[in-house]
Amino acid sequence: MRINRFQQYGGMAVTLACSLAVIAAGGAACVLRGFFFAKEMYLFLTLWFVLCGVLTLGGLVLYAASGWEKRLKPQGGPAGKTETVRALPGGGVKVDTAEAERLAGSGRLVTDHAGKAEITQAADEAVSGSGRMLNGSVSRVTRLRAAVWLLPGCCIVICILYAIHAFRGPLSSQGTLDELLRWGFYASFAVFAVLVAGTRRGGTLLAAVWHLLGLVISLSALLAVCGGLPVPYAVAYSQSPEVSATGARLAGLLQYPNTFGAVMAVFLLERLFAAAYGFRLTGPSGTVSGEDCAEGEVEASRGTVNRAEQENIASGEAEDGTVSRAEQENIVSGEAEGGTVNRAEQENIVSGGAKDGTVSRAEQENIASGEAEGGAVSRAGETAMAGRADRARGWSAELWQTAARLLPLFPYAAALLLSESRGAWLAAASAGAAALLWKRQLSAPLLITGAAPVAAAALLYRQLARTGLAAEPLPGLLLLAGLWAGALLAGLWLHRRSCRAAGWHRAAMLALAAGAWTAAASAVLLQVRARITGPSPTAAARGLFYRDAWKLAAEAPWLGRGGETWRHSYLAAQSRPYVGSQVHSGYLDILLNLGTAGLAAVLLLLLAAGWLVFKASPRLLPPLLVIILHSAVDFDWSYGLIWLLLLLLPAWALAETIHRPVAEDTAILTGLRRSWPYAAIAVLCVLTFMLSILSYQAMRGAALYKQAARVSGDPAAQTALLRQSLAWNPREPQTAAALSRLLPEEQGMDLLLDSLQFSPGDAALHWELAERYLQGRDPGEALYWVRRSLKADIFNAAKRLAAIEGMLKMAERGWAEGNRQRAADSAAAGLELLRQYSLLAGREHSAGRRHNDRGFGINEQAEGVYLRLRALQALATLEEREKIVAR
Repeated sequence: MRINRFQQYGGMAVTLACSLAVIAAGGAACVLRGFFFAKEMYLFLTLWFVLCGVLTLGGLVLYAASGWEKRLKPQGGPAGKTETVRALPGGGVKVDTAEAERLAGSGRLVTDHAGKAEITQAADEAVSGSGRMLNGSVSRVTRLRAAVWLLPGCCIVICILYAIHAFRGPLSSQGTLDELLRWGFYASFAVFAVLVAGTRRGGTLLAAVWHLLGLVISLSALLAVCGGLPVPYAVAYSQSPEVSATGARLAGLLQYPNTFGAVMAVFLLERLFAAAYGFRLTGPSGTVSGEDCAEGEVEASRGTVNRAEQENIASGEAEDGTVSRAEQENIVSGEAEGGTVNRAEQENIVSGGAKDGTVSRAEQENIASGEAEGGAVSRAGETAMAGRADRARGWSAELWQTAARLLPLFPYAAALLLSESRGAWLAAASAGAAALLWKRQLSAPLLITGAAPVAAAALLYRQLARTGLAAEPLPGLLLLAGLWAGALLAGLWLHRRSCRAAGWHRAAMLALAAGAWTAAASAVLLQVRARITGPSPTAAARGLFYRDAWKLAAEAPWLGRGGETWRHSYLAAQSRPYVGSQVHSGYLDILLNLGTAGLAAVLLLLLAAGWLVFKASPRLLPPLLVIILHSAVDFDWSYGLIWLLLLLLPAWALAETIHRPVAEDTAILTGLRRSWPYAAIAVLCVLTFMLSILSYQAMRGAALYKQAARVSGDPAAQTALLRQSLAWNPREPQTAAALSRLLPEEQGMDLLLDSLQFSPGDAALHWELAERYLQGRDPGEALYWVRRSLKADIFNAAKRLAAIEGMLKMAERGWAEGNRQRAADSAAAGLELLRQYSLLAGREHSAGRRHNDRGFGINEQAEGVYLRLRALQALATLEEREKIVAR
């Protein structure tokens, strides 16, 4: 008993910790700018991995307790008990004797007034159908469970690939460590989300996290524009009409308009399709056409079971001689397979008053109103009042649900439009069109629910575009609140009128909604038509990125070169002098980092997420498609927030599929215990604590480096702090470069050479070494390191000119010291570097100024340096000739 109680409380504690971890991850993503900068994540990741280690250690204890319980539990069970199985939320199977008794006893439940047992065909079908549903549900949940555990599994595979690179010597050890920590975080978050999805209120919790994330991100951005909320870099300004039609684009907490727009498109499509699935179109006869699906429910389809049967299996409340609520509803609805029961017979069965299998219309109404047979006192008036009250309560509840679905649509749509992200607009349109091609019956509900919010968002966009997203706080708040309220009220009016409309009234409502969509689209397109119809320099630049990235990926096609490959190698791989430390494609970024092995793992993850969402909750498929599509043309995957949303969607879909109550809070531990053996849990515990230590070391190193930057006036203190920072994290090339400038020449060069072992592709370290050798006396070594530095940063005019001037100074020092040979060699090396510089600059000049973002060209000082080098070379050569002649 004590062991069972310990397991129960331990399971509740683990459930609570997993829920708090998911909430904390969402909140931290908002505060830390979407998890874009790894250095800002170190403190959070340290605490996160400590929590993971503690939870894994707790799982070990509970696993051991379950093992002791098995040893102490007596074998066998009560005689005469038939065991059956029941699907658990985590996908496990539970032996349940009471369930078998309930299903077996359900055949004795329907009796007549004389007390004779009379098993109807509908009851038999309901019982047999429940049994069939049980087997189908177990296999279906098992498939979903296998798919959902692929999410953390693929993340763990990617972590292993980055760990392999860390031991093989990547292009950047620091970048590989950052990616290793990121994917460890994603894997643990996926585990927590899946475990929360299997809890009793997992769907509600995940939905709350999702909606809070969306509202915080959208409203903070809108309030930064309209309400004076101080959000740094919430608005991105540009003077180029090719980048922004209004001169300003909304970036929000993410500080990047394109990814911000994609995130808003994800939240907008989720709410639009949730409202469309919950929409009711009622015809003149009161029948419902269109989608009659409440938010979060998964209706029965081919090969699935209905809601009543799911609740029937999950509840297990049936006892001997009583019919469960789900079975009664199942019988009344006439859904029993293999036979049909007419309406009168079904109501007759439920009421217990069937005589010969037929009941008149008056008797049916009499039964429905609750009147006793044989002349009981009529309560028609009370029944009518109760019916009206029930209808009023139903309309009120439906109104509140509709308002909750429509409420976030306006801020999401407004933020999406203000971002001016053409890629996000196109991804949202493509995902929505794909979903409508699959479910065409959603077209009318989607048209009606989104008309008012989108029209109000377009009006807000036009108003703010005139001022360059600059609005006074009070008028801006009034404008925002007024349009939001108007959009909500107009949306509710359209919804209510459309629900009861039929014939030409319904056509008029649809025409009004279509007019609102058309007006909104026209207002936006008129503002941004130049960016859409005109040439796109950003698209052409990304074409250059992709070509250079493919060439770079071909050099290491199978495993890549480790974390942040493009960031540390694009200066050496670029074919034109563009500026872009991001490759603007998540798939190419993964290919560069981990090769085809890593890309295959990511594609498997996306495939598993898409299949699970498609099977469990199709309304969540459009927002998932937005993430998949937009990540192909931008660096969304550099934001950890995007991966959190991508992992939340399938977990949420799973929670909606298994939303029925769970009898035990330790069900998730049962699934975990069966999925992970003892050794695997122990290994995970060790790995999480190791990741926590690595994150803490990186955090301490970054903190000491910032502290050293603040005491730049005191070289001694700065040197001490930089030494401590490098001791905590020797992988950081920036710290090594800064410290080398404060050390003596030999110590600085040794430090730089050691740091190159961790970051062999870092251009800054190569240039630091080239500068050291240029100050020396060996022109051969200096030329070697200069060429290596220029190879790591091809289109850097400042470095090329500085290298040529360094060679000139070396030649002058050799001339002053009387070393004519060294002076001549240095001058010749300088002239060769100048020749290469001139050829490269001439080629870029002939290619035109387009894509020359770095302003690469011949510097005005180059001509003067050339003349001095020629003169010095002539002198040194002439003197050597005179010496030869004298000999």
